[in-house]
Amino acid sequence: MAADVANPETVVPKQAQGGAIRANALLIAAVLVLAVAAALFLAQQAGEKEIGRDQFKAVLNATGKAAVVQDLRGMGEGDARFNEQNCGIQLSFTLSTLGKNVTNYAFEGDQCFGGAASYARPIADCVSEMGAESRLPFFVGFNATSNGTRFTAGAAYFYGDAQFLGDCAITGLVR
Repeated sequence: MAADVANPETVVPKQAQGGAIRANALLIAAVLVLAVAAALFLAQQAGEKEIGRDQFKAVLNATGKAAVVQDLRGMGEGDARFNEQNCGIQLSFTLSTLGKNVTNYAFEGDQCFGGAASYARPIADCVSEMGAESRLPFFVGFNATSNGTRFTAGAAYFYGDAQFLGDCAITGLVR
């Protein structure tokens, strides 16, 4: 729709148009990055067949490197967050006592903290780093409606409510 040059109120300055276009492009890029990271994470979880504890322990025994990932996305402050972080620390310690070289990560919002970098970076970068370093990831996360531990040949998933995370039973399951 063409601007009415006779009416100066309908003419949008080119600077304002350029700023809006850049803002929209950044928003679209951010949404795409989040979508790709979520798709990779979900594909990784969905594509892996669940295995038993003993099979997982054989996988763990065969690897020298592990990663503990505290998935803090969407969590506020409180007992659940504290328990999740504490469980991640306990799990890192347990894996270290088993002779594993452990790297810790935290996912918060669309950022990842930890690993080889001393700064926040996209989650996809940390997932790539874990793969490149052949680390066996242990994902610890909050789930208000379901408690569980899931083992696959490529990862362990430990999720639950504040009490379940506080018990941190996964440390006993990997010994």
